[in-house]
Amino acid sequence: MFSRHHLTSMQPKAHPDGGTGPEATSGPSPKEPTRRLLASLDRMGLRYCHWKSNLRLADSLAGEGDLDLLIDRQDAAGFQTALVESGFKLAVSANGAGHPGVFHAFALDPDVPQLLHVHAYFQIVTGDSLVKAYHLPVEWALLANTRRLHGVPIPTVEAELVLFALRIALKHTSLTELFLLQRHYDLVLQELKWLCASANRGKAEVLWTTWFPGTPVSLLYDLIEAIGEPRAMVRRILLGRQVARHLRAWRRLSTLSEALSRMQRVLLLLLRRRRRLTPTAAGVVIAFVGPMGTGKSTLSLASARILGHHFDVRAVHVGKPPATFVSLLPRLALPLARRILSGHRSSARAELEQQQNVPPSLLNTLWLTVLAHDRRALLSRCWRYAAAGSIVIADRYPSATIGAVDSSRFDDEALARCGRGLKQWLMRRERALYTGLPQPTLVIRLTAPIETSLKRDAVRNKKDGPDPAAVKRRRKIETETEFPDSRVISVDTEQPLEETVKAVMKALWVSV
Repeated sequence: MFSRHHLTSMQPKAHPDGGTGPEATSGPSPKEPTRRLLASLDRMGLRYCHWKSNLRLADSLAGEGDLDLLIDRQDAAGFQTALVESGFKLAVSANGAGHPGVFHAFALDPDVPQLLHVHAYFQIVTGDSLVKAYHLPVEWALLANTRRLHGVPIPTVEAELVLFALRIALKHTSLTELFLLQRHYDLVLQELKWLCASANRGKAEVLWTTWFPGTPVSLLYDLIEAIGEPRAMVRRILLGRQVARHLRAWRRLSTLSEALSRMQRVLLLLLRRRRRLTPTAAGVVIAFVGPMGTGKSTLSLASARILGHHFDVRAVHVGKPPATFVSLLPRLALPLARRILSGHRSSARAELEQQQNVPPSLLNTLWLTVLAHDRRALLSRCWRYAAAGSIVIADRYPSATIGAVDSSRFDDEALARCGRGLKQWLMRRERALYTGLPQPTLVIRLTAPIETSLKRDAVRNKKDGPDPAAVKRRRKIETETEFPDSRVISVDTEQPLEETVKAVMKALWVSV
């Protein structure tokens, strides 16, 4: 159990790199964008510090966690300039899930296909993980007296200990937070032990009484003891409520507003939309296109996973759009009709139409029209998502090339051969559904030698097994696609998967 006796009564030893507190270790080198950012902040003379969880600062610098930076609000403009110049992009929280004076920025890790996250604060807002109901006006004190750890300014160990005790206490005022906290309470114990090992008792008491006048210093020691005892949950809950009463003057939300905000955030958590961040430059639609066996599904899903760790990402398969209310009955009837009329399967018929100029069957024309309707409905939703800030990752996308895969199949010649009647009406309707579709923000065109595509197709887990004939047959129509209103970047997928993912992320990050 921790107690006031765990705080030293003597001055801690000085760090090799300046300041006092827990002994610094060399740690891994910061990632390049992070290194550039910190160098820019120091060169510009901006006041900032990494204000919490400094036990894991080395991991954060290595890209394994967030960098929680507190910045003097007078240096806000300079800080955002340094972020952009260092390769970071700003992001905001959607659905009102953010906190005032707090924002996010991300940069692409050049070594590993992942994003580096800066969590920036202009004011200290704290509370439970879901609702930061308190603003502690101690920013000036944290920034005025810092030390350096791994080359980064951080608060004095006593200041960090006081804030740590308050933060953990306030997390015990919410039932939801109790569940979240207990899952990783061993990390809390590690951080408390690390801070208590070097904190000076007298300095901690001075900070406590200066920051929170009228609050008994004995409460600080009670908190440290209760936090250090994993089984003392009931005591921590009682102490958390006591802390909340003493800090009521620093509440930024009323009790009712806090309850409503918590309900909203719990709902987002249940819907798995807790981390719903969107780029400040608004959303984008990124399409992966290319022949079979070039890795469209693999790379689109990998990109969605990497970006979705932080951003609101919608991954869609445009080649297989979901049914709509209008298309539900035709979709149910078409499989039965194809079993009865095996020669009218859409893939076989499409091959005849394109290679031998055979007029399209009515059944196949109906299916292609239904597919066009569902694609348009899906892409309309995607563009609404993007307009609201989401990043849409599309596996395949209709092009401006008539006859190309996922695009309109019927050119003027096909219409002329068909003559008048229901079939021509369906063909014209299919063309109209593809007309005026918004083009992707970015098209990533994947390429690979035919031999590689055939090898990949041979090991794919598909319902009908490998189909080398289809790979060869479709290669031309999947390659000859035009996107005149989109930025198009070609990526060779012949290289190893990790290198390909890095190349893809580098290409798409420019457009996010």
